[in-house]
Amino acid sequence: MAPTEGSEVNTWAIQHVLAPVEIWALVAEHSGFVGAWRLTAVCRTARAGVKEWLGTLPGWVVTGGFNLSNQSPGAVSEVWRLNLATLQWGPMPALVTARYGHACCTVRGALVVLGGLIGGVDDEEYRKTSSVEILLGGAGDGVFTSLPPLSCGSTDGAVAIAVEESTS
Repeated sequence: MAPTEGSEVNTWAIQHVLAPVEIWALVAEHSGFVGAWRLTAVCRTARAGVKEWLGTLPGWVVTGGFNLSNQSPGAVSEVWRLNLATLQWGPMPALVTARYGHACCTVRGALVVLGGLIGGVDDEEYRKTSSVEILLGGAGDGVFTSLPPLSCGSTDGAVAIAVEESTS
């Protein structure tokens, strides 16, 4: 039953009006990414709840690569992030060194790029690198900085594997 006096009325109304969005956010969380996006067609409240949950996800990041364009072929230093709540790509700070065939992973919220192939076009040939770059915070506000090179030497075609710290 709804309260009838003063500030209790405002508190009760706020809790009961906002609760459906939170419920839809929980439903979205248990539906998985694809299921959550399907829920956006149910109603406005469901869409708001789904977007709230999707906004908590870290997003997908694409780093570097190889441009096949005739105008500017070669390795690129671009970094892009896909916002999972809006499905829009947004630019992030560029890599220090353009590269492709590298590994990329996150470590404690920082984006780390390892090895790969650099050079080409001007240098005429590509070469393996042992360089490591890091973007602290991963939010895209800072800049990539170089770290000491890999102790194992130059590498390309590497793969980064996610490991749960608590079990490793």
